[in-house]
Amino acid sequence: MKLMILLETAGEPLYFGLAEGLSSEEARTLLRQNGREETAHAHRLKKAIEILTGEPYTIPTLDENPYGTPPAMGPVTPELLRGLIQAEFGGDKLYQTYAAHEPNAEVAALLLQNGREETRHGQRVEQVIELLGG
Repeated sequence: MKLMILLETAGEPLYFGLAEGLSSEEARTLLRQNGREETAHAHRLKKAIEILTGEPYTIPTLDENPYGTPPAMGPVTPELLRGLIQAEFGGDKLYQTYAAHEPNAEVAALLLQNGREETRHGQRVEQVIELLGG
C-alpha cells in the first residue's frame, strides 16, 4: 500500500501537468479533478494502513516521493491520453483484486472506492479526447 500511495500522490502533479498543455478549459478542469482525486486515493490508502497496523502513517511529501515529479511532457495527444485511460482502467482492476483478497471489510471498501474512481478517471479522460476532437 505504501508504494500505491507514492503512485497515487504522483498522479496529481501528472494530471495538472497534462492539463496545462490543453487549450480547452473544460478539458483542463476534468484532468485537474482526476488529479485531486488521485491524492484522495492516497489518503484512503493511508487510512487503510492505519486500520491494519493501528499506527499513524504519514504520507510522504512530493519532494520525498521518487515518483513525485512528473516526466517531461510533450504534446498531449489522443494516443497519450488513450494510454492513460488504459492505466486508469487497469488501476480499477488492481484495486478490485486487492480488495477481493483483503480480509478487513473496511479496508476492502476503501480499496473498492478507489477502484471505482479509477474507472471514472478513465471515463473523464475519454471526455477530454472528445473535447479535443480526437
